[in-house]
Amino acid sequence: MKVRQWMVMGAALAAGNAVAGTMQLFGVVDASIEYAGGSESVVRMREGQQAASRWGIRGIEDLGGGLKANFLVESGFNIDNGTEFFGNNRLFGRQSYLGLSGNWGEFRLGRQYTPSFYALLRLDPFLLNGAVSPFNLLSATASQGTGHVAYGARFDNAVQYFSPNWGGFSFGAAVAPGEVPGSARSGLNFGMNATYEAGNVYAFYSYQGMYSGANVPVEPTLTSNHFVGGSYRFKPVEIGLLYSAASSERPETRSARHYGVTFSWNVTQRDTFKAAALKRQILGGGQRPLAVTLGWDHDLSKRTTAYVRAVLVHNSPGGSVSNNSIVIDPGSGDDAKSVSVGLRHRF
Repeated sequence: MKVRQWMVMGAALAAGNAVAGTMQLFGVVDASIEYAGGSESVVRMREGQQAASRWGIRGIEDLGGGLKANFLVESGFNIDNGTEFFGNNRLFGRQSYLGLSGNWGEFRLGRQYTPSFYALLRLDPFLLNGAVSPFNLLSATASQGTGHVAYGARFDNAVQYFSPNWGGFSFGAAVAPGEVPGSARSGLNFGMNATYEAGNVYAFYSYQGMYSGANVPVEPTLTSNHFVGGSYRFKPVEIGLLYSAASSERPETRSARHYGVTFSWNVTQRDTFKAAALKRQILGGGQRPLAVTLGWDHDLSKRTTAYVRAVLVHNSPGGSVSNNSIVIDPGSGDDAKSVSVGLRHRF
């Protein structure tokens, strides 16, 4: 996204006055060949093992006095067959928002990433990749019972605020109504983060609350996710830790704990080795999967990267948690594993 196509959008608004703006076409194309083994094995072409394939348009207009208007719409696609990906048949399923920014911060309206997503993104060397990141286990619900709402990386209908940076400290907050007539709490989502990054240190706390929807035959109940973590860079190595807790208001729903560790090493100016692991534990018993991912990125240019990914999800007896769309038979306890070699290009 460092080399982009820019188009002038300026228009005269009044005699002798013009406001300059820009619009940008951007995207990612990512493809890989993979061996995956679970309850069955397969060799397949995959997309998005380094970064999900996408295209989008973003724009910005200087309104004067330090105030700017901006928008972004982004759509995902499968490079192997050209079909829409991720948006569940939405035109712009990845993101679609409109915002205003100034020296006071920024407000955004629309479908967008959550405050917790932004806090976790900085920690995960795999950038919360939906195919290979061990952090995908944060969205698992196995063994927790009914009423638990899975952690999600995006909110629909969201109003989100981003603060300025004050000496390394910043925060964000979002609220997203469920828009269910007669039930203000049904499908309601909200969250916040507080982050600090200065020098070699990164630290954060974030919270995400999600109410169950109206289709559940009980009163909407709140699922709470707490995340705390950070990293320290010993150049050229960075090591990070994560702890999270997920619980529901419903007493019959079990709580989950997650413990994570991350590692990134800039081996050369063009080569990076990365690793991450996440352990999921259900309080009171249940499945206890461990997810581990290893990766190597080699930059062929500023826009093109060749990569290798190795994924393992080790299930406890009777478990069937997976990652990277690897098929695991229910209750089998089989492990999920994959190795892929791929290429990613940004434009």
